[in-house]
Amino acid sequence: MLLIAGSFLVVLAWAWRPIWDIDLFWHVVVGRLILEGGVPSTDVLSAADPTAPWTTFQWGYEVLVAAVEATLGLPALKALHAGLLAATFALLAGLLRKTGASRTLCLGILGLALLLVEDRIRARPHLFELLFVVGLSPLLYGRERQATPIVLVLLIGLWANLHAVSSLWWFAFVGAWALSRPSVKRFGTLAAGAVVALASPPARKGLFGALLSHSDWPAELVPELLPTWAYWEQGFFGWAMLLGVGLGLASALHFASAKEQERGAKIAAIGCAVAALLMARWAWLSVLPVGLWLLWQRPRWGWVVGALSVAVVLAHVGPRWSLQDRLETLETGRFPVAACQAMQEHGLRVPLDTTPAWSGYLLYCLYPDARVLADGRLVFGPQVTELLLAREAGDLATFDQAVGVYGTQALVWPTENSPPLDPARWRRVHSDPTAEVWLPSPVWGSWE
Repeated sequence: MLLIAGSFLVVLAWAWRPIWDIDLFWHVVVGRLILEGGVPSTDVLSAADPTAPWTTFQWGYEVLVAAVEATLGLPALKALHAGLLAATFALLAGLLRKTGASRTLCLGILGLALLLVEDRIRARPHLFELLFVVGLSPLLYGRERQATPIVLVLLIGLWANLHAVSSLWWFAFVGAWALSRPSVKRFGTLAAGAVVALASPPARKGLFGALLSHSDWPAELVPELLPTWAYWEQGFFGWAMLLGVGLGLASALHFASAKEQERGAKIAAIGCAVAALLMARWAWLSVLPVGLWLLWQRPRWGWVVGALSVAVVLAHVGPRWSLQDRLETLETGRFPVAACQAMQEHGLRVPLDTTPAWSGYLLYCLYPDARVLADGRLVFGPQVTELLLAREAGDLATFDQAVGVYGTQALVWPTENSPPLDPARWRRVHSDPTAEVWLPSPVWGSWE
């Protein structure tokens, strides 16, 4: 119990960070819409094409965060996500101890998990993915009595409505479990889970929509969609991540060569190692094959892996957030707080052009009258994608293009990167250390 409680408290304190991720805010907005009138079927947040078909695949999560925010505010959302990650590590600690692993070996695996998960510590629905994957891990180690068929089916029902795309991992793990010792019970569980996952229209439509559009998501604008080897450009921390991913592949290959291991565990280990190689957002999956290998070999030096991992994480995160920062609800200077307040005071709720990093927060403050060109949902069309990529290349014409083509009536832009706009067509009406608000002619008269 001491290890479990300690893991929970340490990770809770570690994850108790100011909100800095861009996605949380538009999730809250979508949750409000669902609570008010049901799941949207069109891209209602878009200033470019609000009538385009779209169904959220995370509706359960969005209802949850909208309800929590409406009742307790943003600080409660910060606590909710930190608690989710802490619960994940506490669950992992408990499951490791049930295998008979020593405390030092458990600490080694937990330390490696902290390193590989560090980049995923964000206020987003994927934290449920981490929790549920850990919950499925007993299937890989011959402890299926801890996860009866009815529990597994209930899990996929919950998961599919919280984050439908990541619920595909349920099929991967339960499928590997079924293949390890084929039986009517196991394949029946797999089939029942498929039926339950597809029973909810929002989950079903959102899942298929996300899968069909995933290949169009621009990795240039979303670093987590880049191949895992992109970590090479992140210095020491990135190299440590790549080392962890390499250890995952080596562990999976060695583990799979053992005759005494179950086929399902071997399939899952190889699958997780390969997935971790393919995409940066899946790098954390390497902890599963490494953990399986360590539990199989039980080396006395297993704690060294965790100690080195924790040292890397401390060196990486230490300079970023101070103790005072962690007590804040929003990361200082990350969001255009003052600009939003100024727009609210002047009644300026219009279609907006802004950076994708700020779009969710602006929607949170100004929707429904204010919509944005692009946000973290990654469902904007190819024309908007081309505009954003051209803008990254320094094309100033894109700001006028957004006004002429998409009817945006305000530009909210980082102060430190203020574009040299034509004063005959643009007027800066607000400026603070974080953001500026520019209005195109003749909209600027509305600011007076």
